[in-house]
Amino acid sequence: MRRPGLPLLLLAAALPAGCAKPATVATTVVVDPQAPAETPSADLPILRQKAAMGRVDSVRAELAPRLAAAPEGTPDAGRDALRALAVELALVQDDQPAALRELAALARELDSLGERASREDRARWHTLHGACLFAQQRFAEARSQDLQALALLDLGPDSTPLVGDALAGLARDQLALGEPDKALTSVRRALAVHKDSLAVLADRVLAVDVMIALGEASEAVITAGKAYDDALLHVGPDTLAHAEALVAAAAATVASGDLEAARTFLTDAHEIWGALQAARTDPARPVDARLARRLAALAVALAAALAAPKP
Repeated sequence: MRRPGLPLLLLAAALPAGCAKPATVATTVVVDPQAPAETPSADLPILRQKAAMGRVDSVRAELAPRLAAAPEGTPDAGRDALRALAVELALVQDDQPAALRELAALARELDSLGERASREDRARWHTLHGACLFAQQRFAEARSQDLQALALLDLGPDSTPLVGDALAGLARDQLALGEPDKALTSVRRALAVHKDSLAVLADRVLAVDVMIALGEASEAVITAGKAYDDALLHVGPDTLAHAEALVAAAAATVASGDLEAARTFLTDAHEIWGALQAARTDPARPVDARLARRLAALAVALAAALAAPKP
Protein backbone atom coordinates (compact mmCIF):
# COMPACT_ATOMS: atom_id res chain seq x y z
CA MET A 1 0.00 0.00 0.00
CA ARG A 2 1.33 3.43 -0.88
CA ARG A 3 2.32 5.42 2.19
CA PRO A 4 0.43 8.73 2.41
CA GLY A 5 2.54 11.71 1.51
CA LEU A 6 3.64 14.40 3.89
CA PRO A 7 1.45 17.49 3.83
CA LEU A 8 2.82 20.58 2.16
CA LEU A 9 3.49 23.32 4.67
CA LEU A 10 1.30 26.35 5.16
CA LEU A 11 3.42 27.71 7.99
CA ALA A 12 4.01 31.04 6.33
CA ALA A 13 0.32 31.78 6.76
CA ALA A 14 0.30 30.78 10.41
CA LEU A 15 4.66 28.17 7.26
CA PRO A 16 32.75 -26.51 -7.40
CA ALA A 17 32.80 -30.16 -6.82
CA GLY A 18 35.36 -32.46 -8.70
CA CYS A 19 38.10 -31.25 -11.03
CA ALA A 20 36.05 -30.41 -14.07
CA LYS A 21 36.85 -27.10 -15.68
CA PRO A 22 33.99 -24.68 -15.04
CA ALA A 23 32.14 -23.46 -18.06
CA THR A 24 32.59 -19.82 -19.03
CA VAL A 25 29.30 -17.96 -18.91
CA ALA A 26 28.93 -14.80 -20.91
CA THR A 27 27.32 -11.99 -18.97
CA THR A 28 25.89 -8.74 -20.17
CA VAL A 29 25.48 -5.67 -17.99
CA VAL A 30 22.46 -3.63 -18.93
CA VAL A 31 22.54 0.02 -17.91
CA ASP A 32 19.21 1.76 -17.66
CA PRO A 33 19.56 4.80 -19.89
CA GLN A 34 16.56 6.30 -18.11
CA ALA A 35 18.19 6.24 -14.65
CA PRO A 36 18.83 9.82 -13.59
CA ALA A 37 22.19 10.85 -12.22
CA GLU A 38 22.29 11.95 -8.61
CA THR A 39 22.81 15.65 -8.03
CA PRO A 40 26.50 16.22 -7.16
CA SER A 41 26.92 17.05 -3.47
CA ALA A 42 30.47 15.94 -2.65
CA ASP A 43 31.29 19.56 -1.84
CA LEU A 44 28.67 19.73 0.92
CA PRO A 45 31.31 19.81 3.70
CA ILE A 46 33.05 22.67 1.88
CA LEU A 47 29.79 24.59 1.61
CA ARG A 48 29.16 24.13 5.32
CA GLN A 49 32.69 25.28 6.07
CA LYS A 50 32.18 28.42 3.97
CA ALA A 51 28.97 29.18 5.87
CA ALA A 52 30.75 28.70 9.20
CA MET A 53 33.35 31.18 8.02
CA GLY A 54 30.59 33.77 7.50
CA ARG A 55 29.86 33.42 3.79
CA VAL A 56 26.26 32.39 4.37
CA ASP A 57 24.77 34.58 1.64
CA SER A 58 27.26 33.44 -1.03
CA VAL A 59 26.62 29.77 -0.20
CA ARG A 60 22.87 30.34 -0.51
CA ALA A 61 23.44 32.04 -3.86
CA GLU A 62 25.48 29.04 -5.01
CA LEU A 63 22.82 26.55 -3.91
CA ALA A 64 19.91 28.24 -5.70
CA PRO A 65 20.79 27.39 -9.35
CA ARG A 66 21.93 23.88 -8.44
CA LEU A 67 18.62 23.11 -6.78
CA ALA A 68 16.68 24.70 -9.63
CA ALA A 69 18.46 22.37 -12.08
CA ALA A 70 18.04 19.23 -9.94
CA PRO A 71 15.62 16.55 -11.20
CA GLU A 72 12.30 16.06 -9.44
CA GLY A 73 10.23 13.01 -8.60
CA THR A 74 13.17 10.57 -8.28
CA PRO A 75 15.32 9.46 -5.36
CA ASP A 76 18.22 11.89 -5.20
CA ALA A 77 20.24 11.98 -2.00
CA GLY A 78 22.49 14.75 -3.29
CA ARG A 79 19.60 17.06 -4.15
CA ASP A 80 17.92 16.48 -0.79
CA ALA A 81 21.13 17.10 1.18
CA LEU A 82 21.69 20.38 -0.63
CA ARG A 83 18.07 21.39 -0.10
CA ALA A 84 18.38 20.64 3.62
CA LEU A 85 21.38 22.96 3.79
CA ALA A 86 19.37 25.61 1.95
CA VAL A 87 16.65 25.39 4.62
CA GLU A 88 19.19 25.65 7.43
CA LEU A 89 20.96 28.67 5.96
CA ALA A 90 17.71 30.47 5.18
CA LEU A 91 16.82 30.14 8.86
CA VAL A 92 20.25 31.43 9.86
CA GLN A 93 19.41 34.63 8.00
CA ASP A 94 15.81 34.66 9.29
CA ASP A 95 14.50 34.16 5.75
CA GLN A 96 11.52 32.04 6.73
CA PRO A 97 9.68 32.28 3.39
CA ALA A 98 12.71 30.81 1.58
CA ALA A 99 13.10 28.09 4.22
CA LEU A 100 9.43 27.13 3.88
CA ARG A 101 9.66 27.00 0.08
CA GLU A 102 12.57 24.55 0.24
CA LEU A 103 10.84 22.52 2.95
CA ALA A 104 7.69 22.30 0.82
CA ALA A 105 9.84 21.10 -2.10
CA LEU A 106 11.23 18.34 0.12
CA ALA A 107 7.68 17.40 1.13
CA ARG A 108 6.67 17.12 -2.54
CA GLU A 109 9.62 14.83 -3.23
CA LEU A 110 8.72 12.56 -0.32
CA ASP A 111 5.10 12.46 -1.44
CA SER A 112 6.19 11.59 -4.98
CA LEU A 113 8.57 8.85 -3.81
CA GLY A 114 6.04 7.23 -1.48
CA GLU A 115 7.40 3.82 -0.38
CA ARG A 116 10.75 4.55 -2.00
CA ALA A 117 11.44 7.30 0.53
CA SER A 118 13.68 6.03 3.30
CA ARG A 119 13.10 6.49 7.02
CA GLU A 120 16.14 8.79 7.04
CA ASP A 121 14.59 10.93 4.29
CA ARG A 122 11.43 11.36 6.33
CA ALA A 123 13.34 11.97 9.55
CA ARG A 124 15.36 14.74 7.90
CA TRP A 125 12.11 16.41 6.86
CA HIS A 126 10.82 16.30 10.43
CA THR A 127 14.01 17.87 11.85
CA LEU A 128 13.89 20.67 9.29
CA HIS A 129 10.17 21.17 9.90
CA GLY A 130 10.96 21.42 13.61
CA ALA A 131 13.62 24.05 12.94
CA CYS A 132 11.12 26.14 10.97
CA LEU A 133 8.54 25.85 13.73
CA PHE A 134 11.14 26.81 16.31
CA ALA A 135 11.97 29.94 14.30
CA GLN A 136 8.29 30.84 14.59
CA GLN A 137 8.50 30.27 18.37
CA ARG A 138 6.13 27.30 18.13
CA PHE A 139 8.29 25.34 20.52
CA ALA A 140 5.92 22.52 21.50
CA GLU A 141 5.19 21.76 17.84
CA ALA A 142 8.93 21.85 17.07
CA ARG A 143 9.53 19.32 19.87
CA SER A 144 6.88 17.04 18.37
CA GLN A 145 8.66 17.11 15.01
CA ASP A 146 12.05 16.23 16.52
CA LEU A 147 10.50 13.38 18.50
CA GLN A 148 8.90 12.06 15.30
CA ALA A 149 12.30 12.19 13.61
CA LEU A 150 13.89 10.19 16.44
CA ALA A 151 11.10 7.62 16.25
CA LEU A 152 12.08 6.93 12.63
CA LEU A 153 15.80 6.47 13.31
CA ASP A 154 18.04 3.77 14.75
CA LEU A 155 19.17 5.05 18.14
CA GLY A 156 21.67 2.22 18.72
CA PRO A 157 25.49 2.34 18.74
CA ASP A 158 25.60 2.83 14.96
CA SER A 159 23.44 5.95 15.01
CA THR A 160 23.81 8.26 12.03
CA PRO A 161 24.60 11.99 12.35
CA LEU A 162 20.92 12.65 11.67
CA VAL A 163 20.18 11.24 15.13
CA GLY A 164 22.50 13.86 16.56
CA ASP A 165 20.74 16.56 14.57
CA ALA A 166 17.33 15.49 15.91
CA LEU A 167 18.67 15.30 19.48
CA ALA A 168 20.20 18.76 19.23
CA GLY A 169 16.91 20.08 17.89
CA LEU A 170 15.06 18.42 20.74
CA ALA A 171 17.45 19.98 23.28
CA ARG A 172 16.82 23.40 21.74
CA ASP A 173 13.07 22.88 21.99
CA GLN A 174 13.23 21.62 25.57
CA LEU A 175 15.32 24.59 26.67
CA ALA A 176 12.83 27.01 25.12
CA LEU A 177 9.98 25.18 26.89
CA GLY A 178 11.64 25.59 30.28
CA GLU A 179 12.97 22.03 30.54
CA PRO A 180 16.74 22.55 30.93
CA ASP A 181 17.31 19.20 32.72
CA LYS A 182 15.84 17.33 29.77
CA ALA A 183 17.69 19.62 27.36
CA LEU A 184 21.03 18.77 29.01
CA THR A 185 20.39 15.05 28.57
CA SER A 186 19.46 15.56 24.91
CA VAL A 187 22.43 17.77 24.03
CA ARG A 188 24.84 15.35 25.72
CA ARG A 189 23.37 12.53 23.63
CA ALA A 190 23.80 14.68 20.53
CA LEU A 191 27.46 15.27 21.39
CA ALA A 192 27.96 11.51 21.80
CA VAL A 193 26.58 10.87 18.31
CA HIS A 194 28.01 13.78 16.33
CA LYS A 195 31.51 13.30 14.90
CA ASP A 196 31.57 16.24 12.49
CA SER A 197 33.49 19.13 14.03
CA LEU A 198 30.95 21.79 13.01
CA ALA A 199 28.07 19.82 14.52
CA VAL A 200 30.04 19.32 17.74
CA LEU A 201 30.75 23.05 17.88
CA ALA A 202 27.05 23.88 17.52
CA ASP A 203 26.18 21.33 20.23
CA ARG A 204 28.66 22.89 22.63
CA VAL A 205 27.35 26.39 22.04
CA LEU A 206 23.85 25.09 22.79
CA ALA A 207 25.13 23.25 25.87
CA VAL A 208 26.45 26.55 27.24
CA ASP A 209 22.95 28.03 27.20
CA VAL A 210 21.53 24.90 28.83
CA MET A 211 24.10 24.99 31.63
CA ILE A 212 23.47 28.68 32.24
CA ALA A 213 19.74 27.94 32.56
CA LEU A 214 20.59 25.23 35.11
CA GLY A 215 22.74 27.65 37.11
CA GLU A 216 25.90 25.69 36.27
CA ALA A 217 27.98 28.76 35.40
CA SER A 218 31.37 27.10 35.98
CA GLU A 219 30.48 24.21 33.67
CA ALA A 220 29.19 26.71 31.12
CA VAL A 221 32.54 28.52 31.15
CA ILE A 222 34.42 25.23 30.62
CA THR A 223 32.13 24.21 27.76
CA ALA A 224 32.41 27.67 26.17
CA GLY A 225 36.20 27.30 26.29
CA LYS A 226 35.96 24.02 24.41
CA ALA A 227 33.67 25.63 21.83
CA TYR A 228 36.15 28.48 21.43
CA ASP A 229 39.02 26.04 20.85
CA ASP A 230 36.90 24.09 18.33
CA ALA A 231 36.02 27.26 16.43
CA LEU A 232 39.64 28.32 16.03
CA LEU A 233 40.87 24.82 15.22
CA HIS A 234 38.21 23.74 12.75
CA VAL A 235 37.07 27.02 11.19
CA GLY A 236 39.55 29.75 12.03
CA PRO A 237 39.81 33.18 13.62
CA ASP A 238 37.62 36.11 12.62
CA THR A 239 34.91 33.78 11.33
CA LEU A 240 31.23 33.39 12.12
CA ALA A 241 32.04 30.30 14.19
CA HIS A 242 34.62 32.31 16.13
CA ALA A 243 32.06 35.04 16.85
CA GLU A 244 29.48 32.46 17.98
CA ALA A 245 32.01 30.91 20.37
CA LEU A 246 32.91 34.34 21.75
CA VAL A 247 29.24 35.09 22.39
CA ALA A 248 28.89 31.75 24.20
CA ALA A 249 31.94 32.66 26.31
CA ALA A 250 30.49 36.10 27.03
CA ALA A 251 27.19 34.60 28.16
CA ALA A 252 28.97 32.09 30.40
CA THR A 253 31.20 34.70 32.00
CA VAL A 254 28.28 37.06 32.64
CA ALA A 255 26.60 34.17 34.43
CA SER A 256 29.76 33.42 36.41
CA GLY A 257 30.16 37.06 37.45
CA ASP A 258 33.41 37.67 35.54
CA LEU A 259 32.12 40.82 33.89
CA GLU A 260 35.47 42.10 32.62
CA ALA A 261 36.06 38.86 30.75
CA ALA A 262 32.52 39.07 29.41
CA ARG A 263 33.12 42.62 28.20
CA THR A 264 36.28 41.52 26.36
CA PHE A 265 34.57 38.53 24.73
CA LEU A 266 31.60 40.63 23.66
CA THR A 267 33.79 43.40 22.26
CA ASP A 268 35.78 40.90 20.19
CA ALA A 269 32.56 39.26 18.94
CA HIS A 270 31.20 42.66 17.87
CA GLU A 271 34.39 43.42 15.94
CA ILE A 272 34.24 40.13 14.03
CA TRP A 273 30.51 40.59 13.45
CA GLY A 274 31.03 44.06 12.01
CA ALA A 275 33.72 42.86 9.61
CA LEU A 276 31.56 39.96 8.42
CA GLN A 277 28.60 42.26 7.93
CA ALA A 278 30.71 44.65 5.86
CA ALA A 279 32.03 41.82 3.68
CA ARG A 280 28.69 40.15 2.90
CA THR A 281 27.53 40.01 -0.71
CA ASP A 282 23.81 40.40 0.04
CA PRO A 283 23.20 43.54 2.11
CA ALA A 284 19.48 42.78 2.39
CA ARG A 285 20.00 40.35 5.29
CA PRO A 286 22.45 40.00 8.17
CA VAL A 287 25.09 37.30 8.05
CA ASP A 288 23.37 35.54 10.95
CA ALA A 289 20.16 37.03 12.33
CA ARG A 290 20.19 34.82 15.41
CA LEU A 291 23.70 35.90 16.34
CA ALA A 292 22.69 39.54 15.87
CA ARG A 293 19.89 39.06 18.41
CA ARG A 294 22.23 37.33 20.85
CA LEU A 295 24.75 40.14 20.62
CA ALA A 296 22.07 42.71 21.35
CA ALA A 297 20.61 40.73 24.27
CA LEU A 298 24.03 40.11 25.80
CA ALA A 299 24.96 43.79 25.55
CA VAL A 300 21.83 44.62 27.58
CA ALA A 301 22.53 41.86 30.12
CA LEU A 302 26.15 42.94 30.57
CA ALA A 303 25.19 46.59 30.97
CA ALA A 304 22.64 45.65 33.64
CA ALA A 305 25.17 43.50 35.47
CA LEU A 306 27.77 46.26 35.42
CA ALA A 307 25.24 48.80 36.71
CA ALA A 308 24.01 46.59 39.52
CA PRO A 309 25.14 47.62 43.04
CA LYS A 310 28.09 45.62 44.31
CA PRO A 311 27.34 43.43 47.35
